[in-house]
Amino acid sequence: MKIYTNPSCHYCKKVKDALIENEVDFEEVITSENFDEWNDLLRITGLAVTPTIKFQEEIWLPNRDFRTPEELVARAKHFVDHPMPVLKLEERVEQLLNATKNLALLLNNMGQQIQQIQQQTAGTPNIVNNPQGNNPQPNPSTAQPQAQG
Repeated sequence: MKIYTNPSCHYCKKVKDALIENEVDFEEVITSENFDEWNDLLRITGLAVTPTIKFQEEIWLPNRDFRTPEELVARAKHFVDHPMPVLKLEERVEQLLNATKNLALLLNNMGQQIQQIQQQTAGTPNIVNNPQGNNPQPNPSTAQPQAQG
């Protein structure tokens, strides 16, 4: 396992401490001292996030593949005991297609949730801050006209 870190990253230190405490072997790669290797990884992930983990041909990012150092430790231990086979090119393409389908599904679900929120809030006046900073007032451009009678 390689862990790509930044010396000023406090979360990197927490992750390394958890790996050491749980006796998970790793090689640290300091990004600012290994630009070529870090740039190669950035081309793949598209994100400059530390700590980035490279483990058995997979790349794990915080908040995507693990949320806490403990979750990373558990994941690493699982795959040490149950190594992932190296995927063939056809399997990588299949993996990419499935990831694209999953993303499309998530975006579709998000769009449906936004529509539901818009329907639930339809007719609710927009609130803008009063310049004096005290009572919020309805936005006159979206307020409903009063019936005269």
